[in-house]
Amino acid sequence: MKRVLFVDGSPRVLEGLEHTLHPLRHEWDMDFAASSREALWCLTESKYDVLVTSIHMPEVDGIALLSEAIRICPQTVRIILCGKDDPDVVLRSVSLAHQYLVKPCDAHALQATVEKALALRNILDNPSLAGLIGRIKSLPSPPTVYYRLMQAVLAEDISASEVGSVIAQDLGMTAKVLQLVNSPLFAPSRAIATPEQAVIYLGIDTVRALAITESIFCQFGTRNHPGFSPEELRDHSFQVATLARRIAKERRLAPQFVDDIYLGGLMHDVGKLVLGSNFPGEYREVVRSFGDSAALRETERRLFGTTHAEVGAYLLWLWGMPASVAGIVAQHHPADEDSGAAEPAAIVQLADRIIRGGESAPDRDFLARIGLPASLLELPGRGGLRLIRSPLKQALA
Repeated sequence: MKRVLFVDGSPRVLEGLEHTLHPLRHEWDMDFAASSREALWCLTESKYDVLVTSIHMPEVDGIALLSEAIRICPQTVRIILCGKDDPDVVLRSVSLAHQYLVKPCDAHALQATVEKALALRNILDNPSLAGLIGRIKSLPSPPTVYYRLMQAVLAEDISASEVGSVIAQDLGMTAKVLQLVNSPLFAPSRAIATPEQAVIYLGIDTVRALAITESIFCQFGTRNHPGFSPEELRDHSFQVATLARRIAKERRLAPQFVDDIYLGGLMHDVGKLVLGSNFPGEYREVVRSFGDSAALRETERRLFGTTHAEVGAYLLWLWGMPASVAGIVAQHHPADEDSGAAEPAAIVQLADRIIRGGESAPDRDFLARIGLPASLLELPGRGGLRLIRSPLKQALA
């Protein structure tokens, strides 16, 4: 049975949580703490799988509680329950929480969030992975623009101009987003000149994902990489994300799943950047297997005891990105593609195989067997199949 600790400074909120979650009493062993001090005593005396806390509490706030929780019980999943009137919560809790939920939150939404976070934690509970992360001298910094954009989209009735203004605060980010939006990948009918126009043309979620990805990949632009280009890897990731989103829509998945799949597709190979930057000598051997997914993972496990998928997911986990997105990154190489084609991680894996092409790429018959149209083998826009298998850097030059 999973053990969950809920913390809130309001007795009324705690009573409401206890009442709402009563149906889960046979699945969760739940404790409720009315202050950070009480919560810290609980965390010291007992082992919990999940900590769900509010930020505003007497004496010691939730930020300090999360910091101590990392020291006392680093394997505990940390979730923040924040109100819509808490605009600075996300920024203040960077790298402290694994997930954010907005109050009021019903039992089903909370249960789904906890289950996803626990599933990811189990995947990443690998001593070799923890040891490798300890050897890395410097992990990339969390992208500040991501948390600003998260803060913006949590607000009700967010406008394109408001999201555009967040991106516009970073001139380099603005230039990159506009360069990408005006590339053949998106094929606009007219030139997109401002972040606001980009949001109107592509939608808030797409522009947010573009900004997040650029802020991550640009951190590796000046580093020496053994045999592969961060720019080409970024271009490949954009192509995978775009195709994965098409597949998700063909499967008529819920909008939240579609958004997670797109962002997961953009991030799916970020672990290669981390490993290549920090272990260039060893990773040269891995690069030789880039054309063979199974051989690549086998080589990574032999050299590092883990894979780029797990490293990338661990990085996103440290940053507090949603467990649903980190889970896609962790599992974007499922063992059985046929059985999981409708699942988010399997969809990203299928898109990756199509984009890479070669002998392992699915054909029309394979797509027909899993209920997908053959048109997915063609990239929307100019260039058709040639564009889907060529890097975008020529178009962005």
